[in-house]
Amino acid sequence: MLYKITVTMLCLLLLTGCWSRRELNELLIVLGVGVDWVDDHYVVTYQVVNPSEISNQQKRGDRPPSTTFQGKGRTLFEAARSVTAEAPRKIYLGHLQIYVIGEEAARRGIKESIDSAARDNEMRMDFNIIVAKGALAEEVLKLYTPVEKLPSYSMQQSLQTSEKNWAPTIAVTLDEAINKLSTQGTELALTGIHVLGNRAIGETKQNVETFMPATRFRYSGIAAFKDDKLIGWLNEKESKGYTDITNNLDSTSIVIPCGEQRYLGVEVTSSDAKLKTKVTNGKPEVEVSIRTEGNVVERTCTDVDLSDPQTIQRLQEETKKNILKNIEATVAKAKELKVDILGFGSQLGKEHPAYWEQVKDDWNEEYFPQVKVEYKLEVFIRRTGTIENSTIR
Repeated sequence: MLYKITVTMLCLLLLTGCWSRRELNELLIVLGVGVDWVDDHYVVTYQVVNPSEISNQQKRGDRPPSTTFQGKGRTLFEAARSVTAEAPRKIYLGHLQIYVIGEEAARRGIKESIDSAARDNEMRMDFNIIVAKGALAEEVLKLYTPVEKLPSYSMQQSLQTSEKNWAPTIAVTLDEAINKLSTQGTELALTGIHVLGNRAIGETKQNVETFMPATRFRYSGIAAFKDDKLIGWLNEKESKGYTDITNNLDSTSIVIPCGEQRYLGVEVTSSDAKLKTKVTNGKPEVEVSIRTEGNVVERTCTDVDLSDPQTIQRLQEETKKNILKNIEATVAKAKELKVDILGFGSQLGKEHPAYWEQVKDDWNEEYFPQVKVEYKLEVFIRRTGTIENSTIR
């Protein structure tokens, strides 16, 4: 009998209940975080949900779908804690979707931002990190967006969609950023977000009351980092080459001139990139191999005969030239910035570890800008559409 009582008591001790539970009406659900550096202080902006404005049962319509709270401090933790002076509830970061770093803060260095986010036990590792190009992060988070009521959700969905269907964007998560910042031989790159139009109107409901919003966001360029500091931007062409070389390209569009002010459209449906390295006479060399498949999706020149195998061969060569121009521009820009965002050093370290130990400390400054790069491209046009040569003239 004593044995049964003892076992029962031990089992009851294990049933501690929800000791750490918090009710939803006690929390501010954060979907977006912005980090800026202003007047030698961190400024942290939290974009939180207004539940009554997104609820199907309790719509009011007189408030924005989200609200921002802001804090300022010498450290990120101090800035975050200072938000409690005005926030009516506890900040909850478990549903964070987008983390925006202002350009000035990015140029100063983002290690503190990344470290602070990684240490928070409420944060997941799957939110995306972007850089506000030529703007403050708070300006991005205050923008009214069409279609999707919650700006952070709209930005995250747009980023992930454009990564899969366009090329000059990459959706980098917290764990991926930490991995890049912790690995020798490769540097971090993040997508930039640009606010277009009148930013004052963008902060009001008026922005979504017309067919074309007066203010909107657009992902533009890729930010190149050295260690943890932003040192330069890749343009659209260079950004396309970056996603291709780093094997982040799923699909994109390529245009091929076929007449005066006329172009033929090719959709890239798959791209597989591989890096190989070797050391010749004490100097590193890299081979970039890319195998691309695509379809013809637009034919505006009627004299282009898509039923002719020679035409397909020519289109494959033109597509190859287009891809080559992009990746050559990317390598040239990375060498100019003296920052290996392409992972050449990381691959060299895997294949030639003894040599890498000798050059790793001077890789970005001395060896990477001089590395010889060879390109091996294969392009295959698989389909020309269901009507091949159109009868439209």
